[in-house]
Amino acid sequence: MVNRGMLIVAVIAVIMAMTIQSCSKTPVACFTTTPNMDSIHVNQPVVFNANCSIFAGSYNWQFYDNPDSIAFTPTVTKVFKDTGSVQIYLLVTWGNNYAGTTQTITVLP
Repeated sequence: MVNRGMLIVAVIAVIMAMTIQSCSKTPVACFTTTPNMDSIHVNQPVVFNANCSIFAGSYNWQFYDNPDSIAFTPTVTKVFKDTGSVQIYLLVTWGNNYAGTTQTITVLP
């Protein structure tokens, strides 16, 4: 017969070990676009996908267009209203660790 107290202690120990181990992992930020970054046009929906990021528990997108905008999900759909260069910044976090990446796209007519 299993002692309930010992079982609970064992489960808590495993959870704590997993939490400590997961907090020490270093995230890697990356993203892709659909369509590809070299063929984005005005008024065309663009999907930004950060599922290629590693150890990402939260997402923070910043789009430096007019007006600037932010989002907090792994996948974001955005429509650009003006031509020109737009800087996109993605910050991912895992526990107390974080990583970011910046890419610049050119929105075509």
